[in-house]
Amino acid sequence: MVKGTAELQRPVPLYMQVVRQLRAQIASGELAEGERIPSQREMMQHWRISMQTASKVIGALKTEGLAIPSVGRDTLVAPGAAARIAAASAGTAHAAAEPPDSPNLETRATATTTAAPPEAAEILGIPAGRQALRREETRLDNGQPVSITTTWIPEATATKAPRLADSQPIPSGTLAYIAETTSNRAARVTEEHAAMAADAAAAKTLRVTPGSPVLVTRRRHHTAAGQLIAYSETITPAGKWDVRSYLVTGT
Repeated sequence: MVKGTAELQRPVPLYMQVVRQLRAQIASGELAEGERIPSQREMMQHWRISMQTASKVIGALKTEGLAIPSVGRDTLVAPGAAARIAAASAGTAHAAAEPPDSPNLETRATATTTAAPPEAAEILGIPAGRQALRREETRLDNGQPVSITTTWIPEATATKAPRLADSQPIPSGTLAYIAETTSNRAARVTEEHAAMAADAAAAKTLRVTPGSPVLVTRRRHHTAAGQLIAYSETITPAGKWDVRSYLVTGT
């Protein structure tokens, strides 16, 4: 039996409203760990949504680490899902992409609206020096910084995704949250890598000597239509691994 109110309100995206209801049920224990999440067909009947919308609900829950596939075609509440939601509400959640065998990892985040430097401004398509939203996330292992990721957010995205401006980690990740709130999903990612010397600011955050070798990875995330979703730059000191996990579809 599907739980939750069947009434959905516009203009909030329909799939997001369903995700919020299911997330609340997981947090309260109505949907317990290992319990089956309503199927797409059940969602369609209960909330009067399309199959495409129901599919987006399942996808969003999986992206947030709240749901997992099971043998067969069912989707189940993921182990630790309720605790993950509780941690996110308290602002102390670990990043969802962290490997399960790394319990000592944590993420600290800050967000500010500041003047965009020339390179970031050019990528964002705005004049150099114009104000833009800048998120910085520092990942730590046992209290030791292992990477810094600075993400610049286009204004059109920032206005639709208010949590990006909060100095708190986003458990599902920046891109997953943007996809949930704006329906803009990354279809193309351009990565650039270079070994460089740490500047004073990066060295201070990473607790290394200025000029120490670091790996700089720049990523541009675009929709299928070519719209820029976000531009990020990750700095990783020598001897540390920047681990990313990608789901490849369409194969």
